[in-house]
Amino acid sequence: MNEPEKPKKGWGWLQWSVAVVVMLLMASLYVPTFARISPMANQSSTSNNCRQIIMALKIYAGDNNGVFPDGETANLVFRKLIQKEVVQDERIFGGKVSPFVPDGNVGIAPNFEEAVSPGENHWMIVAGLKPGNAATIPFVFENSTNHAWPPVWRNDPQSLPLRGRVWRGGKIIAGRLDNSVNVEKLIKKSNGLTLSDGLRQAIEREISSPLRILDIEERK
Repeated sequence: MNEPEKPKKGWGWLQWSVAVVVMLLMASLYVPTFARISPMANQSSTSNNCRQIIMALKIYAGDNNGVFPDGETANLVFRKLIQKEVVQDERIFGGKVSPFVPDGNVGIAPNFEEAVSPGENHWMIVAGLKPGNAATIPFVFENSTNHAWPPVWRNDPQSLPLRGRVWRGGKIIAGRLDNSVNVEKLIKKSNGLTLSDGLRQAIEREISSPLRILDIEERK
């Protein structure tokens, strides 16, 4: 006659103690690593968005007699890229650690009225440039506190999800006509941070007055 099967024992205090210790060790290794790579990963992702935007603008110009799209705001310019089917995914107009995040809904063709709506665009544009302008001057850059010239950013010690935010070290991401994207070190002024004198003068030499910066649209 078979003996009745003995009930299986669950984990005791020893097994649970070992499991907790292992989990705590893994967490202690993971957190510092994440803290080190997260800012760099965010910056890299945002730089890639900027590069895609510039390439899309140049493709548009190539199809339209060398003229970049224009409009009252940067949002309207970027919507034209979607209307002309140069860009399929509006999420490239966002940026990490930004309050301006596209939801991916562009609406219905041909107008795509939901594309790059207010609050869905992180980037400002220097208006009036042409593909033949100096390739190394900034063209697309992260939003400043307003669209006046020269632009001004917040003098904050670290990245914040606010308009006019900067990366650690007082830096912004800016893209040039040659498709290069750089992290630009800003300089301090009494009202905040702004472009270096060299970059500002380079833009002013290329564009006749008045110089226009196409602003982002914020949610009301």
